[in-house]
Amino acid sequence: MPKLKDQLLNRFSQNIDQIYSGENLAEEYHVSRAAVWKAVKTLQKEGYDILSSAKGYYFTAKNDFLNEEMIRANANGLPYPVYVFDEIDSTNNYAKILAAQNAPHGTLVVADHQTAGRGRQGHSFYSPKNVGLYFSLLIKPANTDRQMISRITPAAAVSAVEAIETITGIRPGIKWVNDLFIEKKKIAGILSEAVTDFETGKIETVIIGIGINCKTMQFPDEIQNIASSLNVNTISRSALAGVLWERLLYWTGHLDDPRLMDFYRKDSLVLGKEITYHQNNIPYTGIAKEINDEGNILIEKKDHSTILLQSGEISIKDW
Repeated sequence: MPKLKDQLLNRFSQNIDQIYSGENLAEEYHVSRAAVWKAVKTLQKEGYDILSSAKGYYFTAKNDFLNEEMIRANANGLPYPVYVFDEIDSTNNYAKILAAQNAPHGTLVVADHQTAGRGRQGHSFYSPKNVGLYFSLLIKPANTDRQMISRITPAAAVSAVEAIETITGIRPGIKWVNDLFIEKKKIAGILSEAVTDFETGKIETVIIGIGINCKTMQFPDEIQNIASSLNVNTISRSALAGVLWERLLYWTGHLDDPRLMDFYRKDSLVLGKEITYHQNNIPYTGIAKEINDEGNILIEKKDHSTILLQSGEISIKDW
């Protein structure tokens, strides 16, 4: 059984900026009001900004920093290792180091700030402190069939959509193949990287990196017109990390579930839209007609012929 202070910390973090009655908390946890007061005092000594009034206790938005106990409390008791950093070059890079050290399936790495956050195709991912969630999960797939491995990035997108909606009530859309958007602006990106056995060439580990702009309001000039954030000041990034961890382990453990790609297609922002894609650095346009069960996108060109894209970057017309 977690200590009372840890139970209160999780309770407070789920509803930042809400007043909690000492009497109600005592009833909820079957303790005395004095025990609640003592637990709150302990949290205050640990550095949490908790205000007291005649109405109860007030857990302010200043407390939104990453905390292993709060992450675990929102992940349904997952037993795997968690590494939390105030600052790191890249959570994916550190997860690769752990993979080389034979870290177990389910190991999680999260950071408040990345100095060299990475996106797909060599792009960087803007990762300022205190406002985002930078998250990498190490998994060891039971089935390394190509079709199953191809569903890992869609599984990450579905998991992130579900976690964000659970914590904030906001449901982003998915822009093929690996970005989440709200109102035509990117709020999250996914980078999945395979680690193979040198001798056999088989995939041993997959690192799934997810960066979410939770409260980011200022962006570098080159992305300020295309990037945005959830913009929810009361969000708990630890709670989001915990739910995302649980959802991602669920879906990557159920890659053969036919509902997975159905959910991915349901939240797709590109199906039926005119898009631009590139081949040999030459731009082409077409209509996104279908996303198959491997996550590939079928595009109908202007001459009504079709092409199946397995990877790459696309843009949606008029965005």
